[in-house]
Amino acid sequence: MNKLLLFGLIYISVSFASPAKGQHGPRHIEALKIEFITQKLDLSSEEAEKFWPVYNNYQRELNTLFRERRQARLQQRETGTPPDELKFESRMLDIKKRYKKEFQEVLPPQKADMLYPVEREFRERLINQLRERGRGR
Repeated sequence: MNKLLLFGLIYISVSFASPAKGQHGPRHIEALKIEFITQKLDLSSEEAEKFWPVYNNYQRELNTLFRERRQARLQQRETGTPPDELKFESRMLDIKKRYKKEFQEVLPPQKADMLYPVEREFRERLINQLRERGRGR
């Protein structure tokens, strides 16, 4: 029953977050990602309640890092000095290591271990769908 309620809430959030038919903006993609991760990890409502705040913090940190890297790449055009990509990759790895421990505190270890591969699977599916749509034009 709890899973049914959880999926119902996700469905409602996807429905309201989605833009006009045929358009898939960032909010819609994020809602699909939430649904995908919830299903793939088979999160109970109790696990989801603990997991999503930690995951949202993780995403915020990664997004901050991505913005910094994008800014460094833009500055490269002005200065001619390339950004230290290894520094950004190292910081990303540090964030992932730290959050893996935090995910293991709120999820069973086997589910926490599945998170990063599930994220990768979602990205790959999204990229493949975008490619397919591009071919259809």
